[in-house]
Amino acid sequence: MRVEIHDARKRFGRVGALRGVDLVVPAGGRVALVGPNGSGKSTLIRTLLGLIDYQGTVLLDGRSPYDDRVEIAAQLAYVPQVAPALGATVDEVVRLVTHTRDLDAAEVARVAALFDLDLARAGSQPFRNLSGGMKQKLLLSAAFAARPSLMVLDEPTASLDVRAREQFFSMCSQLDADVTLLLCSHRVEELRHLANRVVALDDGRVTFDGPVDQYLQANAALAAEVAHA
Repeated sequence: MRVEIHDARKRFGRVGALRGVDLVVPAGGRVALVGPNGSGKSTLIRTLLGLIDYQGTVLLDGRSPYDDRVEIAAQLAYVPQVAPALGATVDEVVRLVTHTRDLDAAEVARVAALFDLDLARAGSQPFRNLSGGMKQKLLLSAAFAARPSLMVLDEPTASLDVRAREQFFSMCSQLDADVTLLLCSHRVEELRHLANRVVALDDGRVTFDGPVDQYLQANAALAAEVAHA
């Protein structure tokens, strides 16, 4: 999915969350979105997901994610950094996902098994009672099973164990060439494995847009982490 953003602006009262963001990501792009708290990352993600309106131009394969959000939603997958505190059981969450995305529940279970998550065993448990790692595995399983055109991942490995993290990286490497991946992360491991381009935001503006290596070289702290990885 091709992402085109031209002079995107969004205000919340007196706060300018996006201040003229320009960004083009071709279909199949692998982009890491970085920046401090309050930089505009969350607002930009919400804009792409069609959750808020905006000023300027934002297009996903030529369509507005806000005006055409019903039609576009089926092509998107989003895994948040903090899982929602759902009272629904795992079985109910899976049924909801498979019904709204027209998926086979067996496919979600197959992907979950790759993460060592047994959905049949966990089925009766409330989602909110799962460990952080299990929640993350379930959300990732649903995202990969949906085979989206645009996958948005916010700190996706934060709660995963080593084995699940390796499986996650492997699955990302096997995504179809035209699937666009937008990653919100400051983890060097994720930047190195998942992205070939970094877009940095600060105060609602793009402050860097270039290759991962160039970004790491320009940030001494991250470069030091790479050297000791």
